Amino acid sequence: MKTIAINVPPNLADAFEKADTERKRTAELYINAWLADFFSNQSANERLFDIMKKATAEAKAKGFNEAELQELLKSDE
Repeated sequence: MKTIAINVPPNLADAFEKADTERKRTAELYINAWLADFFSNQSANERLFDIMKKATAEAKAKGFNEAELQELLKSDE
């Protein structure tokens, strides 16, 4: 990871500085996700659909089929 500096209003800086470690980590995760989306050439939906397509192709390559999926979905009810 690399560190960057951004300007924020004083109240946000104060709130971040006073936050506990877990809250700071959560804020960093949200900020990283937002920046990744902001600077990406793909929308979040496009990235999600790409992941879903890859997962589907991998499942098919391993022999997983629609009937097995339906059976799994029924067992969670």
